[in-house]
Formats: sequence, structure tokens, C-alpha cells
Amino acid sequence: MTHTTKLVLALLLTVTLSCKTKKKVVPTTPHPVEKTADTELDKIKKDLPQDQVERIEAGIKFTFSSEILFPTNSSILNQESKKRIADVARIIVEKDKSRGILIEGHSDKTGEAKYNQWLSEKRAVSVKTYLISLGISAERMTTAGLGDSKPIDDNKTKEGRLKNRRVEITLLK
Repeated sequence: MTHTTKLVLALLLTVTLSCKTKKKVVPTTPHPVEKTADTELDKIKKDLPQDQVERIEAGIKFTFSSEILFPTNSSILNQESKKRIADVARIIVEKDKSRGILIEGHSDKTGEAKYNQWLSEKRAVSVKTYLISLGISAERMTTAGLGDSKPIDDNKTKEGRLKNRRVEITLLK
């Protein structure tokens, strides 16, 4: 090979390798199931504007401050809480009559841990009992009292303790 041929080949190789290929950009659209799930969540939030509703990996979670549901140191539901839980029950029945339901009671760190555990369990059972009275099958529901083991805010402030005292109802996938 002559020097000129080598030079031409090297030049062609350099030009070929330095050319960029334009990547085809494919717009990502939500999977139909995700889109349906988001629409479902938006509808639920519209139906329950005063309650915290969110999609989590396990399903759809409804969170209620225990201040809204119960008097202090009590597991007896008040009238306002019964109305709000009835609204959630209606949605649960509309969505699917076979999906499992997890009801978790939570407390703050104030007081004895043993008492907080007991109270959080009693509150979860109280919500379950009320849901049964509304026609939801007991076999679908599981309750758990978690005491102060899963805080969502700082227990050092009044506002944080209030957020930690809650009941969560999760409509499982």
C-alpha cells in the first residue's frame, strides 16, 4: 500500500467513526395500568378532599388523624369519624369486593409504650368493627397496632405528635 492510500483509508476511517448517529427518542407514555391507577386515585381524592389518600406499593392508603377519629385516650369512634370511614367504605366496596384491607393504628411517644401499643391496637379494631357494621367482610381485614414504632413526624413537637397519632386503612392490591 502506498503512503497516499494509507492516508486516504485513515481519513475515511476517522470520518466514519466520528459521525454521530442520531438516537431515536421515543416518548414515554404511562403504561395503561398505571394511567388507570392514577385516574382511580384522582377520583378517590376528589371524593375525599379532606382526607389524606395516596398510592403506595401495597395499594391505596387512607390516613386519618386519631384526633379526628377518637377522643383522647379512647378507641370509641365519634360521629364525624363514622361519616368519614363510611365514605372510605363506600369506595372500598366500589373498587373491589375481594381485595384485602389492612388497618393500622399508630401512636406518638407520649406515655408508656405498652399503653400506646394497646391503644393503637384497640383503635384499629374499632375501625374494623365499624367497617364490618357497614357490610365489609371481616375476612378481608387485618388489623395491627403499631404503637409508636412507625412515626411519620418528629415526636418532639405538638404538631409532630399529632401527625403520628393516626389510623391508616390500606386497600391492598
